[in-house]
Amino acid sequence: MRRGRHQPNRFRIVDRLPAVAVAVVVSAWLGTVASGCNQERKAPPAPKSRSEAVESTATAPAQPQTPTRPSARPVAKPRRAMCGGRLKPGGKDPPSGELDRASAPGEAMPPSKLPLGAGKWTWVNFWAAWCVPCKEEIPRLQSWERRLNQAGVPFRLQFVSLDDDERQLREFLRTQPSGGLRATYWLREGKEREQWLEDAGIAADPELPVHLLIDGKGRVRCVVNGAVEDGDYDQLVGLLRG
Repeated sequence: MRRGRHQPNRFRIVDRLPAVAVAVVVSAWLGTVASGCNQERKAPPAPKSRSEAVESTATAPAQPQTPTRPSARPVAKPRRAMCGGRLKPGGKDPPSGELDRASAPGEAMPPSKLPLGAGKWTWVNFWAAWCVPCKEEIPRLQSWERRLNQAGVPFRLQFVSLDDDERQLREFLRTQPSGGLRATYWLREGKEREQWLEDAGIAADPELPVHLLIDGKGRVRCVVNGAVEDGDYDQLVGLLRG
């Protein structure tokens, strides 16, 4: 078989090198290959078995826990002692004289003077049509009047409006149901109102609602400031029965 004229000889360059150089090159190449073959690869750590993982977790030092504060409990608001728990001895006479009045259409007007004394306790409630707590407690006071009379305690309830707007007052009375507050006494704004309240032992410009408790002899025995609650009924009974 004939070879081509120009076929290169792969060992021609090596043949031309000195023997020592060839030996060095071959030795270096063999060393590189040997070192690459002998180098060990670091294998990834074997995964822990489930038992080892559980044991590791169990033996881990416990982390300190931050103490939790106990949940704050709402503090019960102490009930107000009506009249300070007792009635004033003696008392003072309330103002006398005629008062203005207002009523719903077709409703009878109350007497021109506050009916007081005659052996009956009288609760006088000062209110206004713009006062939300006043309107909320009106049915409560009316129920107290019925309960006390049914229990044999002579008791009457009277309302005195401190409204400045006559139209608002009359509109409120008009919209009340049968048995609701449809007629009231009325202290108009001005010097007469201020004097009347002062004589009764109430501030000239009070924060409504305000109440007077007047005994069967017609004397003021207590001033109650603020709205009353259902739970105040028992306190009132205790005061009236002394």
